[in-house]
Amino acid sequence: MTMSTGGLRGTKVSAVLANFGLVALGVACLLVALAMDVHWSERHFLPVWTWTWETQLRIVLILRLLIGTVGLVLVFLLRPWLVQACLAGRALSALGSIARVVLAVLAALVATELILRTQTWRAAQEQFGLVDPLRIPDGEFGWSFAANRAATVMLDGRPVHYATGPFGYRAARVGAVPDFTRSTIVIAGESIVFGYGLDWPDTIPAQVQAKTGIQTANIGVNAQATDQVYMRLRRELPRFKRPVAVVIPFMPRLLDRNLDVDKPYLDAALRWHAAGPPPIRLVELTRRLLRYRDPADIARGEATTSAVLKGAIAAAEARGARAIVLVPQYLPEEPVERRIRHEVLDRAGIPYLLVPIPPQWRSPTHYHPTREGALRIAERISEDLSNNDKAILVDADHHMVTHMGSILMGEHSGG
Repeated sequence: MTMSTGGLRGTKVSAVLANFGLVALGVACLLVALAMDVHWSERHFLPVWTWTWETQLRIVLILRLLIGTVGLVLVFLLRPWLVQACLAGRALSALGSIARVVLAVLAALVATELILRTQTWRAAQEQFGLVDPLRIPDGEFGWSFAANRAATVMLDGRPVHYATGPFGYRAARVGAVPDFTRSTIVIAGESIVFGYGLDWPDTIPAQVQAKTGIQTANIGVNAQATDQVYMRLRRELPRFKRPVAVVIPFMPRLLDRNLDVDKPYLDAALRWHAAGPPPIRLVELTRRLLRYRDPADIARGEATTSAVLKGAIAAAEARGARAIVLVPQYLPEEPVERRIRHEVLDRAGIPYLLVPIPPQWRSPTHYHPTREGALRIAERISEDLSNNDKAILVDADHHMVTHMGSILMGEHSGG
């Protein structure tokens, strides 16, 4: 049986369309892979806590190779097969095979999404009732620490002792509470301030207190974003009758947390928003794995972080306290981290205390400052307070009046 002229023409047309269509798709994949260079990565990925930027670039490289491989498969494997099928008059059968594969993949994705929707969605940093120091839910800012709890955990091959007081502040012993009538340096923050991996005397707040002779309050909570830190500060600061300084940290590699909206969060106008699950959970899980961010979301997160830090400064100054934006600078600092620091702090005109932390001053396993790193941060905070002091401190018993600078200089002169 011979094929009619119309049928022959149809097979040739379908073969040409298949040829050019798959070539176009394959070339598009290759162009996308080529475009995903370092500059593209800096626009779409944020530095994260547990991975080096070099590791993230390796992940992007793997993605580039996968996308490029798909392009090559389309051009050199699938294209010849589909063209031959079209020339043999089996175009519909070949397209049907491709459609079945595509539908099977889509069905698997839909099924995975439906399964995920049967589970309670949690923010990336939620760890309620899993590990010590124990976190508990908080409707206003996501989570805080359980009150009046003691725990010992093994980190870096040694025991670390944690204790909290009645307000969930980290303390020297269970149940200890600051004297809210005394002059106090309130230190807000996340796990760096809390002192993850450090015993109480080695934490930043404890070392600041030892160096200045001024009571400190450690209100840090592990894994909180900058807006959560600020919300907790707004709640706790009114308890202190005479706050003389407020310390709030920022690190470029923690900006990624500030973009999450599946926890309670603030926008750039400092309006509160309730937590909510993402529209498509599988997409969010994939984004968490790859750490991809849209540039518009990054810009929004930078603007919000600037607004939050300004809000914290205003809250401190409204109480007559000096505000210190603390920036631990993990060395070597990557260009993407410098860019974020510039956008969030320098461009917004926010003064900050930059404290370089070399690799030997942070844990190789969980990346938090070691005792030496915390000591360096405490020294810089103490020096900054000494150099910029304008406050008069009254001791808790109201028996003497001492200038803060005198206290600090006396501490330094004593070695």
